[in-house]
Amino acid sequence: MRSRKGASIIEVVVSIALIAIMAVWAFKVYYTGAQNIDTAEYIETASMLATKKIEYLKTLDKTQLTSISTSGIIQFSSPYERFGYKYFVPNTQTNGKINPLDNGKTWIKEIEVDIYLMTDQTKPIIRMRCNFIRDDANGKSVGL
Repeated sequence: MRSRKGASIIEVVVSIALIAIMAVWAFKVYYTGAQNIDTAEYIETASMLATKKIEYLKTLDKTQLTSISTSGIIQFSSPYERFGYKYFVPNTQTNGKINPLDNGKTWIKEIEVDIYLMTDQTKPIIRMRCNFIRDDANGKSVGL
């Protein structure tokens, strides 16, 4: 009887195929995980930037809020130049007047802040909407 030393060619091919399948699976898991990390970072940064824009809008009076421009996407400065923002003012309000319960003494404006990646300006990463309530006489803030 002859003793065998080493592996046959079929055993080697099967071993290489199994290693290749495991390598492809590991690469796919790694790639998907890396994409999810990027997405989570984008959402976290976009949320922070939208919150900062809302905080800025909160400081404005009625006249300044009225002049908010809804044109094109504006790029943030460094270190957030990968992101841009755009204001959107829905047309669902009637001259900005709030309900008659307050005898027409307050004014309300709804503004959305959309945050985009500058490489994909078709769909916002995040959208925050806020209602700004101002005194109709002096324009000062009476709430959010």
